[in-house]
Amino acid sequence: MSKKLLIGMIVLLVAVCGVSTYFHIKNKMESEDNKKTYETVAAEVAATEDSTAVSATEAAVNPYTDNTVGGNSGTGSAGGNYQNYTTTMNASANPDMVGWIKINDTNINYPVMQTKSNPDYYLDHDFYKNQSVYGCPYVQANCDVKTPSDNVIVYAHHMNDGSMFANLELFRSKDFWSSHKTISFDTLDRKADYDILAVFAIPVDQDDKNSFKFYEFVNSYDPDHFSTFVAKCKALSFYETGVSAKYGDKLLTLATCEYTHDNGRLVVVAKRK
Repeated sequence: MSKKLLIGMIVLLVAVCGVSTYFHIKNKMESEDNKKTYETVAAEVAATEDSTAVSATEAAVNPYTDNTVGGNSGTGSAGGNYQNYTTTMNASANPDMVGWIKINDTNINYPVMQTKSNPDYYLDHDFYKNQSVYGCPYVQANCDVKTPSDNVIVYAHHMNDGSMFANLELFRSKDFWSSHKTISFDTLDRKADYDILAVFAIPVDQDDKNSFKFYEFVNSYDPDHFSTFVAKCKALSFYETGVSAKYGDKLLTLATCEYTHDNGRLVVVAKRK
């Protein structure tokens, strides 16, 4: 081997190592920045929630206090005088926020956004509207969080560092589900818990008329339409949860990428309590 060739190979090896190190450090820094961003948002929301809880406790003493927001009955874990803490965050930081999602013992503890005029904006923007490969969980544009629609569909990335919706992978295990059966999804005027009824993975093929297009089910035409959707989810589920839903119930669907299928999606469907 000539001296020039040897030097060339060494230079190439050093260059490859340098590029690899650069991208490793870059990805690590982006991961840390993303973690700090959402820890900051969560801390601000938690602080607001604490002050709201004090107000709710004081109001509970008065039996004549309106126990709803805008006169609408609340459901889920809150009860009492519920003024959703996300309202403050929404008004002060980002009016695109429509709620907050949390699953215990996972990294899923995030604001949820919706931009109907630019549906996938938060695919590559964070809560503060900065460009970000991590994005922010967001609601499908044709879903109605306030009413709500029969099915509210929330998307987020499956990141290698375990952030965003990557921890939905944990629900492939029935053992994990058995101790984490509930999803918390609070909107601007309601706190609500949802019981998981199905977890499944499917390929997404918009051109295949026989593929299960879960994202097309937002509102049911009639009871049969609703029950057909629920039955399909149950049939695809990795395991039986013992939870079902009937016409009139409200559903929450979480979706993220998965890699056992081409263009696969991991989907968790839950029913509001």
